[in-house]
Amino acid sequence: MRQIMFTQPKIVTPNKKGERAYVTFYYNGKRLREYNGNRLNLNLNPNQLGNVNDKNRILEKLQFEFAKALEKGWNPFSKITEKPSLKIALSLVIEDKLSSNLCDLYKRNLKWVYEKFIAFVPPKELSSKVDELPFLTIESFLNQFRTSERNYINKRRCLGTLFNEMVRKGLAVNNLVRNTRSARGKASLHIPYSHEQLTNAFEFLKTTYPNLYLCCILTYGCLLRPHHEIRLLKRRHIVKDFTQIQLSGSENKSKRIRTVYIPNYLQTILREQLKDVTDLEANIFTFRREVYGVGYFNIMWGKAKKKMLNKGIIEANQTIYSFRHTAAVNVYQKTKDLHILQQLLQHSNMIVTLNYLRGLGEISDERLKDVLPEL
Repeated sequence: MRQIMFTQPKIVTPNKKGERAYVTFYYNGKRLREYNGNRLNLNLNPNQLGNVNDKNRILEKLQFEFAKALEKGWNPFSKITEKPSLKIALSLVIEDKLSSNLCDLYKRNLKWVYEKFIAFVPPKELSSKVDELPFLTIESFLNQFRTSERNYINKRRCLGTLFNEMVRKGLAVNNLVRNTRSARGKASLHIPYSHEQLTNAFEFLKTTYPNLYLCCILTYGCLLRPHHEIRLLKRRHIVKDFTQIQLSGSENKSKRIRTVYIPNYLQTILREQLKDVTDLEANIFTFRREVYGVGYFNIMWGKAKKKMLNKGIIEANQTIYSFRHTAAVNVYQKTKDLHILQQLLQHSNMIVTLNYLRGLGEISDERLKDVLPEL
């Protein structure tokens, strides 16, 4: 019979601002990090406390409880047999989501819905099991967001994600959110830039907002996503004498290693931008290891867009992503090859790429008649 080996739990308090403290230990050679008491069905959440003394006190309590559980034979890899309360189950799944490799905006939306839902549900229902939650409570919560179809859809999707995770982890039997009323948002046609708009926009941004110009021309020339790929680019990502950008699976949405070829005009721009940068870990916009916040380019775009609209350079519903949309249409018109476009956009499958082109008005059901077989 294999002997169970574990180390005594220790408290780790990171020095870096924004990182969470945790209790860590090894169990049969595998390291575990516990940020709260969810896995022991205990309501211990040190990282939710602002006062340092209170936080340290709860951390010590958390350390003690894990040490006690391990001594009594608790196996952290065994499935939970007794389902925890709704409050603990929600806390467990939101912790996992916030520590996962999801985009910042999505995590922020999940956290917002989680906090609002916890505040909305009566204490008695929070302390009950997940499957004992009345359906009316969920429906009443979501009905608050029927100010618009899009708002309701987003909140329902976030809450559904949390409940789906509880089902997946065995904390609940059913995803009750699925039974709520669905809604369908109105399809909006993304308008790519014309050649004249593209030229004029780049000329304006280059002289007025240099960082935003670099972001937009990278979005167009390399088809990268502006907020979570381009914003975080470091000098070390640009390789092969400025001819390629290489991203690991954790650094792009596709979760796969990605190599992007840099067109000649962009190579010249990047060489000039980074001529004095020697630190390979430096961000290409700040020239330091620190990066701009997730909303940086949105704020810059808001200022630039107002001026470009007044000058008649762009249209009201054109955005930073319209540079990526424009590039996608140009590639498709040049190649008529969906597979190439799928690879450039890093879409998970061809259906996503087809829907992407339909959303841009480049492929319509009417055009499908052109590819029907001839006799």
